[in-house]
Amino acid sequence: MNISLSRMALLQAVQRCQSIVEKRHTVPILANILLKAEDQTLNITATDLEVGIRSRTSAKISQTGAITVSAKKLFDIVKELDAEQDVELEATGSFVSIRSGRSRFRLSSLPAADYPNLVENDAPSPVVISGQQLARMIAATGFAMSHDETRKYLTGTLFEVDDKNVLRLITTDGHRLALSEFQLSGGTAVSQCIVPRKAVMEIRRLCEEVNGDVELFLGERQIRLVAGDNVLTSKLIDARFPVYQDVIPVGNPHTVLVDRVAFDQVLRRSMIVANEFTHDLRLHFSSNSIEVSAHNTEQEESQEKVEAGYSGRDLVIGFNGRYLRDALGAINEQTVQISLKDELSPVLLNVEGNEQNRYVIMPMRI
Repeated sequence: MNISLSRMALLQAVQRCQSIVEKRHTVPILANILLKAEDQTLNITATDLEVGIRSRTSAKISQTGAITVSAKKLFDIVKELDAEQDVELEATGSFVSIRSGRSRFRLSSLPAADYPNLVENDAPSPVVISGQQLARMIAATGFAMSHDETRKYLTGTLFEVDDKNVLRLITTDGHRLALSEFQLSGGTAVSQCIVPRKAVMEIRRLCEEVNGDVELFLGERQIRLVAGDNVLTSKLIDARFPVYQDVIPVGNPHTVLVDRVAFDQVLRRSMIVANEFTHDLRLHFSSNSIEVSAHNTEQEESQEKVEAGYSGRDLVIGFNGRYLRDALGAINEQTVQISLKDELSPVLLNVEGNEQNRYVIMPMRI
């Protein structure tokens, strides 16, 4: 294999692989990426056996071939090379030579034949959606994925297409739930699958780089994203997601309208003296205001009010302040609507008149 290409193109392609490659893997070749040169194109593949990515970039190919090389070392080298100089890669025996300007490197390699195949299973017709829109949906829900590995089905995101051609992303950790939905323009099959956290985050990164549409294939055992010159595949979490529809409150009689930034600032200040593990805050909803208070075991306290549009009965509800702040951080509008029922029922956060993104938070006993 002997190829030449621009330093920036190689850097971007190798950089996409960094979060896929396992740094401490029992299989040495999985710390490498596969470089395959053919048809004036360099294909770069990375996988951890669960998630895989293949990036394609144009190159001048003097000799076709394939080899694997350390993902980290190649990235660190290319990152430091002169941005104005092209990079030449040549595979000779069990080594890869890297030349650029006056720089010369030689890295050890492993045979391409030993690298795991990036399997792309058959799937129904793709979900076609703007890459930026899908990235926004993941940003609006990703924070609520659980870190509890004993409940694997909560550590990913539910991707769902219903019979009305609506794409939904749902996450929950058992204490809160985030939902984002988007009406698709083209017809696609009804489908549902749980995508692991690592794959969800990689899908978001790829979508943020794309200006146009992406294709999302939701299969029974695999999800596949085609975004420009990149293809990402991932195994799914083989489990049943909770019936999230039962969690979303309907018809909460009391509504509060509050400035998102002002409310978030009060929460942030109050959490300074809240319990550092439970982050519990006491919210007193009364006429035209929310009073936020906190205390800890050292008898330290805070108390502050924020103006709010509320005319219902007085309610005092305990919340994990971090959960509230995460939801507020995912909302882009200036005013947030909070729908309440009583002291022990879940609350719903969204933008007034817009249910595209909804957030459910369970209260805490205080």
